[in-house]
Amino acid sequence: MAAHNSPNRNPDDVWADHVRVKCAKAVGEWLEGSVRLERPIRSLTSSELQAIAEAATSRWIVLASQRIAQAPDASGSRRLSTLLLG
Repeated sequence: MAAHNSPNRNPDDVWADHVRVKCAKAVGEWLEGSVRLERPIRSLTSSELQAIAEAATSRWIVLASQRIAQAPDASGSRRLSTLLLG
């Protein structure tokens, strides 16, 4: 596995790592603002789990849209556009 700071890493892999961190942060922020953090995950309701998924998905959509806007001709942007447009 390549080191996170390796200059030889694929830009798509670097972006994916960045997005994972941002989506995890969005989930954490939702948890902090919505439920008691000491609760076990198994105690969350279906609605709460859906809200967690929505927080992560929403963040991914924003980040993907920003990437497409910044580099519309990049191969990764074309793939993201296809995913977003269905």
